[in-house]
This record gives sequence, structure tokens and C-alpha cells, in this order.
Amino acid sequence: MSTIEQTTTEVSTSGLSRRHFIQAAAATGIAIPFAQMIGGSSVGAAGKVFRYASQAQEGPAAPWMTKGGSLGILNAVGSWLIDVSPSGELKPSVATAWKGTNGGTTWTFTIRTDVKFHDGSALTSDDVVYTVNSHLDSKNKSQSAAKLGGGVTCVKVDAKTVRFDLQKPNANFPYNVSSSNYGLLIMKNGAKGDESWIATMNGTGKWIMVSHKVNEKTVFKRNMNYFDKAQIPSFETMEQIQYVSQSAAIPALKTGKIDSIHLLYGTEADTLPKAKFYKTLVPTCGGLHMHMRADIGQLTDKRVREAIALTLDRTAYIKGVLGGYALLANDSVMDSFPTADKSVPQRKKDIARAKALLAEAGVKNGFKLTLQSWKRDDIDKFTAFVKSSCKEIGIDVTVDLDGSDGGGARWYAYSVYPSVKGSKVANKGEWLASEFGIAEWAGRPTPDEYLNREWKSTGDWNPHYLDAPDLDAAVDAWLTALTPAKKKAASSAIQKASLKYTPIIVVYNETRVTVTSNKVKGVEFNQQGANWTSGTNA
Repeated sequence: MSTIEQTTTEVSTSGLSRRHFIQAAAATGIAIPFAQMIGGSSVGAAGKVFRYASQAQEGPAAPWMTKGGSLGILNAVGSWLIDVSPSGELKPSVATAWKGTNGGTTWTFTIRTDVKFHDGSALTSDDVVYTVNSHLDSKNKSQSAAKLGGGVTCVKVDAKTVRFDLQKPNANFPYNVSSSNYGLLIMKNGAKGDESWIATMNGTGKWIMVSHKVNEKTVFKRNMNYFDKAQIPSFETMEQIQYVSQSAAIPALKTGKIDSIHLLYGTEADTLPKAKFYKTLVPTCGGLHMHMRADIGQLTDKRVREAIALTLDRTAYIKGVLGGYALLANDSVMDSFPTADKSVPQRKKDIARAKALLAEAGVKNGFKLTLQSWKRDDIDKFTAFVKSSCKEIGIDVTVDLDGSDGGGARWYAYSVYPSVKGSKVANKGEWLASEFGIAEWAGRPTPDEYLNREWKSTGDWNPHYLDAPDLDAAVDAWLTALTPAKKKAASSAIQKASLKYTPIIVVYNETRVTVTSNKVKGVEFNQQGANWTSGTNA
């Protein structure tokens, strides 16, 4: 039996835990057409309420604290300077225009004057400056601060203008203040972005929170004072119902208790009749990133890390386990973007070479290794694949997944934060303190955040603790490059260094799937996971 056959068999016969869910909260990816509509077009009456299934929360729906699962809630009630559309493009929102000057170190944004918070007060440039500075204030421990980049300042120019000053040029800076920076929705001047914000969720978005119960249901009413009148929903009410397993929501979809499931496995979506449901596909640059610590344990030798990567039959996994609902990746976050160097060889399964590398590293007969993360549908499947693949070269992998309620929250506990190069923190069984682990990264419109926070040795979310000056230099070159040619050259250097050191294995990039009843019209989510449904009732 092949590795893929074994993995598929193990998954299909083990059954589905109701605690599992497909966490794919904010899928922002490559700029390609958003939707491939498969099945019938939407017909029938949508009614006044739109109900959809979303994934469970890993953290509070609060601007400073947001994590996976809470992003859909923030996207309903909040507005950002710029939106990321379903096609992956930047669209004006609170800001009507933006411009970079001084070689990309100064960015100026023009602010709308007709935006109101849900409490009726008007949004001003003071609110924008306050919001940004609240995230940059270290005492607030914002999870979005690092996405802005180091050394950023934000100042009010006048009632309709704010300016960002950067220490280094960044051609992609507008993305850093867009809706892809989840927590950076505009807050009212003086508001706290901690858990206290959840009581009212006083944003400026197209939906107003009516009630919220963590990991159960959030009810919204449409905001008739939303500044973009063309985007005011036709639905009067929206209910976001959180399931610990998206698969567990299928019976509710079939019986009409919900209208849509966001982020369902493609293979499960295929089982639903096309006459009643349609599916929307969004290729992304997000997915599972499997890190290997370069500073402690058996994985300090890059030959061992490369050997593990060479055991994986990527194409067969995508076809056999994921049903083709993914894009091939090459252990880099650059592969999905137009600037990728396509001449860099794709890594393929090579058991003979993997065994030779282990012998060179002095572990010819393999060793024992523990792979850690938390229980979730896609992680269950992937860890089974890794375990059976590594067995072929004598590496005995023990899979240790937290299957308790809130396992994802514990995995991202941040008892170690930020990760610090050279600290050699002990394995604590969580993301930034594990020798061999898996994290789910949502897609991004550019690779900047992956590179600056995860790949670079000084990144605050660097789980591999690798010290590789050439990789760091390549990342810096990318972040400061202002022309496509320089971006492509930097991408090539990053791709090659990633293969050279293999700090993280990226086998595939997800294709996110939403399934919706044909009785509902106009349902779409952007690549970030934000609900862009205008609700054009049929």
C-alpha cells in the first residue's frame, strides 16, 4: 500500500471528530479571478435572514486580540482604510485614495467624511490615527502591530488626511493597513481593542452586532447608515453560526436550517447535489506550514530537515487526499505569487536521496520524533501523511495533537512571544515552543507578513529559530524592492535559500471552498474570509 493510499485509508476509516474543524479564516492569496461557479445558479427566495456556518474561534473577536475564527465577526462590524476584494484587489473603503512618495517611505491617505460608527458618531482622521497608534503601543500587545512593520508612525495631516512614515521603503504598504491586517479596523478614538470591545463592537461596518455568544452564534442586523450605499445588504439579518467541524454543518445545510457553509472540504462539497447547491472556489497562498527547529533536537542539521521534505509525495497527496483542491507548493511562501522564479526546481519525493542525507548526518537508522499541533480535519490528514512518509526512511514520528476543546487556542498560547533567535526555548508543546509542529497560515495578498514575521530570523512569529544571514538578506531585499524586476530577483533568492535550509515545509496551498444553497443569491466571501454577500434576494 502506498503512502497516499495508507493516509487516505487511515482518514476515511477513523471517522470525523466533532471537535475537528477546517480553520481557514482569512484566505487572501494570489490575484486571480475569485469564483468558479459549479452547479446551478442561485434561484428562489432568500428571505430576510442569511445564516452561514463558520469555523470556531481561537481567540476573542477584539481588534487587538483577534485570531482565527473571529475574523468573520470583525469583518461584519468593521471597516478598514482599504478593503481586499474577492478578486484580491485593493478597494477604497474608509480611505478614498492613497499615494506613496519619498521612494515608498511616506504614504498619505485621504479619509472619507461620511463614515459613521454604529453609535452614530462620525469617523474622523483622529480615529484613524488613534487606531493605528493603539496597535503600535506595546502595552496593548496587539497581534496586528507587527504587520505594520517596524518603525512606522502615523500622524494627522488635516481633517481628511493621515500620513504614515516608514523607516524603510515598502511598495506593498497599503496592504498592511487593509482588511488583510485583521485587527486594524478603525476604532473610535479612545476605545479599547481588548475583550471589553466585544460588548458593543462599535465599528463602522455594514453589519451591527445584535448578540454574540463565543463559539456558538453571532447575530447581526444590517447597517442602513453604511457609507457605501451600494454595499448595504438586502438581507435584514445575518447569523454567523460557529461549528467545531464544518462537516457537522452539512445536515443543517441540507435541511435548510443554514444557507451556506464557508470553508468546507472540497471532497465533501462534491457529495452535495449540484441541483440544490453551488460551490465557490478560491485558490489561495494559505495552508499548513510545518516548521522544524534549527536550534534544538534532531532537526538542527539541515540535511535531516531536507530528508524529511524529500519523503513527501506532494502531487499524490493533493490528488489522493485533498481531491485536487490545492495548489502545489515548494517549501516557500513565494510560489503562489506572480514574482516567483519558476525556474527554481520543484522538490519531489526522493527516498534514496533522503536516506543518503540521513547517513551523512550520522542518523542512518533514523530516530524518534514528535510532531505537535491540535486536532483539526486538515491537520489530522496531513500528520497521518507525514508519519507514514517519514517511516520510509526510518524516522518514527509520534503524532501529538491536542484534541481538547480549545486545542487551537492552547496551541497558539503565546507563553513564548516573541520568538527570539538564539534563545533555545524548551519544547512546551505550542506553536513557538515546539521542535516539530504545524501551524495554519491564512492567505495574504502579498508574502510580506510571512517573510517578515515567520521566515526571517528576527520575526516575532518565527517558529524555526533559524539563523541564516543569506535568507534574512533576501527577505530584506524583497521588503524594500520597488520594481517588479527587483521583487523577482529577491523572490528567487528567498526560494533558493528556503530550499537550502528547509526551516519550514509547505506542501500545498489551499483552495478554499464555500457551498451555498441555490435558494440564495449573491453569496461570496473574499479570499480573507470576509463575507461580501450583498444578499440580492431572488
